[in-house]
Amino acid sequence: MFDLEPSDPGTESGNAASSCVSIKIVRTEEQLSMVMQRFTAYIIQVTAFGVVSEVGHRYGDFETLHRSLLTDCPHLRLPPLPPKGVDGTDAAVIRSRTVELEKLMRTMLSMPEVLTEKNLHFWKFLELTNPTIITTRFVAVPHSRGSSFKTLGKLVDPKYKDDIFRVAHPAVVELLMEGLQELRQGQSNSGHWVRHGGRTVLCQLLGAALGASETIRNKLLQQNLMGQLLGLVERDEEALDDARIALNIIVARESERMDALMASLLRSGGLSQLAALVQRERCQEFVAKLLWLSWEKAVRGVFAQPGGQGLRILQALLRSNSGLCALLGGVLLGGLVAGGEFDEEPGHRTEAVRLVRESLSNTDGADDPAFGKTLCGSNGAMVKLAMLTEDPELAPLVLGLLCAAKPQPAKLSRIAGNLAAVVSDKTGTRHSEETRARAAELLLHVQSGGTADYSTSTSRSSAYGGGGSAGQSRGSWSQSDGGRSGGYPSSSPAPVELERCEGIAEHEESLDAALRRQLEDGFSRSHESLQTRGVAVHEAADMARRRLKEFPPLSFDSVAQAFASFKSSRDMWRSKSQESEMLLHDMQRQLSELKVARPSTLDPHTYKERLLAAERIYAEVKSQREQLAAAELEAAEKQARADTTSSESRQAANQVRQLEDEINSLRIQRSEKEMQATRLQHRASTPNVDAMRQQIEASIERSVSRAKELQTIGQRVNQGDPDYLRDGESKQQKIAQLTQELATLKKQHEALVQQKQDLEFDPVKLQEEASKLQSEALELHRKSEELEHRRLEADRERGTKMTSSTIDTQEARAAQDRRQMIATQLASTESEARRQMSALQPMIQDHHAGWQRLLAQQKKLDADHSALNSKLEEVNRAAASENSTRAALAERIDSLIGDLHRMQGFLDEVAAAAPAVVPTVPPPVLDDFEHPAQVTSHSSVPPQQPRGNVFEESEEVNDVFRDDYIPQAHTTTLEEESSSPVPASPMAPAYSADHSPHAATSSLAAIPSAAADEPDAGADAPHEASPVQAAAEPKKDDLPDFSEFDF
Repeated sequence: MFDLEPSDPGTESGNAASSCVSIKIVRTEEQLSMVMQRFTAYIIQVTAFGVVSEVGHRYGDFETLHRSLLTDCPHLRLPPLPPKGVDGTDAAVIRSRTVELEKLMRTMLSMPEVLTEKNLHFWKFLELTNPTIITTRFVAVPHSRGSSFKTLGKLVDPKYKDDIFRVAHPAVVELLMEGLQELRQGQSNSGHWVRHGGRTVLCQLLGAALGASETIRNKLLQQNLMGQLLGLVERDEEALDDARIALNIIVARESERMDALMASLLRSGGLSQLAALVQRERCQEFVAKLLWLSWEKAVRGVFAQPGGQGLRILQALLRSNSGLCALLGGVLLGGLVAGGEFDEEPGHRTEAVRLVRESLSNTDGADDPAFGKTLCGSNGAMVKLAMLTEDPELAPLVLGLLCAAKPQPAKLSRIAGNLAAVVSDKTGTRHSEETRARAAELLLHVQSGGTADYSTSTSRSSAYGGGGSAGQSRGSWSQSDGGRSGGYPSSSPAPVELERCEGIAEHEESLDAALRRQLEDGFSRSHESLQTRGVAVHEAADMARRRLKEFPPLSFDSVAQAFASFKSSRDMWRSKSQESEMLLHDMQRQLSELKVARPSTLDPHTYKERLLAAERIYAEVKSQREQLAAAELEAAEKQARADTTSSESRQAANQVRQLEDEINSLRIQRSEKEMQATRLQHRASTPNVDAMRQQIEASIERSVSRAKELQTIGQRVNQGDPDYLRDGESKQQKIAQLTQELATLKKQHEALVQQKQDLEFDPVKLQEEASKLQSEALELHRKSEELEHRRLEADRERGTKMTSSTIDTQEARAAQDRRQMIATQLASTESEARRQMSALQPMIQDHHAGWQRLLAQQKKLDADHSALNSKLEEVNRAAASENSTRAALAERIDSLIGDLHRMQGFLDEVAAAAPAVVPTVPPPVLDDFEHPAQVTSHSSVPPQQPRGNVFEESEEVNDVFRDDYIPQAHTTTLEEESSSPVPASPMAPAYSADHSPHAATSSLAAIPSAAADEPDAGADAPHEASPVQAAAEPKKDDLPDFSEFDF
């Protein structure tokens, strides 16, 4: 957890807390307390580092906070609280308190004493977490920034992953950059706050900020953060691991534009920084990996200046004691060559290729998984490696390096198309057999992982587009289709992909040819080397048989130690000689087996016929697929035509139906108008209209008179006149009766008025209206006749379209049937193709496994060559040891010559029969793909260095890649060791004409040298002395691990 240690309050003016935390009372709410009393809660909106939260407090909580702060900080000057004793629920009081309380909170936020007090009253009041508190203190309280910075470093712990975003706040980042500049100045006694937490914490926080916000990351990169970090390492190489924390984030998040960032860095002084760093052994691997991650055209152009710092950086990497750095340096320089940076200067290109060849010819350390991860870790790295394989001079070196590194098949499968193109030689580059053999071995390695697509068809033959120009080919690469895998898993059969059938015979034939050439070359080299080594083994065995005779036992204490050493050396010599003979016999057996070995038991002609059969059936599948596509297109067209005619038929039917509806509507309207005209005519011819009006008017007058009478009676009843009440009848009953009668009379009056109005008409006008309605009815009849004619025409058109629709539907159904038939045939053919491919796939797997087995046998034979060399050297050392221990034993027994007469005779006999050990110098063991012309003997004269070397520095520099510079340890042959002076007894006789006559003064001669024992071979058959292996290289310092730059 965060340890929020209290800090001493200071007197700093100006506060940055508001940039991190803001406070505002946004509203008030009326709430109930636990005792059901109403109170006003002030809702505070707190925005801390972009996170918005709300917290509610009543007035009493503010009062408690105010009192607590004044108690813990007596010298604190806080504004007073709003007055108490008024109605807290009054609207005016609430508004006034809201303003005053918000002002009080902001004042507290601006006071360092409040922010740093130990009980955290203010922070608890706002309900903020410890990460927010410590980050705000770091920004807002300068006097306690040192301790806050140290605590802030805990945010990088994974358990605070949800809180790390606060570090990406602009105010925090600005302070971190200030701390980085302070560290670059290197004033350790400056007392700056960054000295409290240290460099590691600062780099961790910068890395967290880079990863948390893309905006901040872009801003920091614009401020040359990479240059600042490199400058930090340049000042103190111990800062490398810390700076790498932030650089890892940059590489991980900005991998797509890493080349642009690196080019910008180099143009702004980064080249000088790298030149300084590469001179330090600990930083060389870091520089090499950083360059490899961004080795695109923009970066390569900066390094390709003749005699510039860029080439001196590459030269330093090539001379590095670290094998990984030297290999990466060679790959980087090869990138300049493949990228065309030296095309304008053929001499420079030739020198660069020579340096690349010298660097990559020694692949010691390439099998380290860390190197393979660095070399092939990212997609961009595979693009660059694919570019190198296009250069005929660089391709065998790069492919040899990949063969030694053996990266993961899944990684290598991204350039499987390029490798297949090299094997098939479809790129027009005319690769050598050596290059094709390397590519074939890599393809087998990819096949063992079951992830590659070896298809060499036009669309997937190469990562660069096959036979395109160099300028077109250097910008793209291809990756195997994520949904398909063309490889052959070794454990279980993969789903059969029919597309692999295309070109499979040619591909497999090219692969077989390349692998067969590799095995033939290895067989030839092994045969020649084994013959030479066999002579040396037989000579050593013959010498051992002549000299290793049974000797009389000795049990004298005075010679026990010398005798034990002598016996041990003899046993060792015998053991090593026997082991070398056994190894020679085993290698001869392997060579005999390899000579007649075949990759599989399947007949090659039968195998090729099966491959061609798979291609033929796939061609049939493609043809049927084209027929199916054409049938589907035809069926779709006919179905569309049928749908169109059917739609037209439905539209015609709808039109007929619409016309019928309109005709029926017009007929109904005509009938209505005719009925209205008839009614009007009847009404106009009504008899006695005047008499009827008079009767109705009389009835109306009577109803009005009766109504007035009822109203008068009602008024009298209301006034209490009893004359209008019957016996036992109350006033209310009478009023109700009158009211009911009056309502009935009113209805009768309304009916009479309506009858009167109905009789008030003009017969002439009614006749005119009736005539008008009859005319309208005739017009509607005419329109209906016209519509009936149109309906008949539409009905005939509907019949025609229905017939067309039926014909089109039948044709569409026939086309669908044909498509279905072709689809059935295609499914049957595809099933047969899959069946054949399923049967062929195990054969291909067995064939490839056979090639891998033969390659493994050939590699084992090469390894046995090295082991045989070692055995011969061990035999030489054992012989030399026997010689020296024998001499030492002779010295010790010389003083006991009288008691050791039998031993003297034995030693004389052995010495007389001992020939010189002159083993034949074995030729160097070649790599699987190494051409004999590339091997340079240590004793050969080094090639003359070209003048005007673009890679030479201005001052005299020893070129560690020149043959004459390779440090040679002092080698001593057995002859030289044996020819050294040996103390002789005064009684030793002259044993050889080459020895001094003073040595022949004893019957027991001093142990002669091996050169004296061996009969002179004469000038006609000289023997070269086998040099003793030079001392092992000094142990290299551990270089910084930059493996996090792997994606």
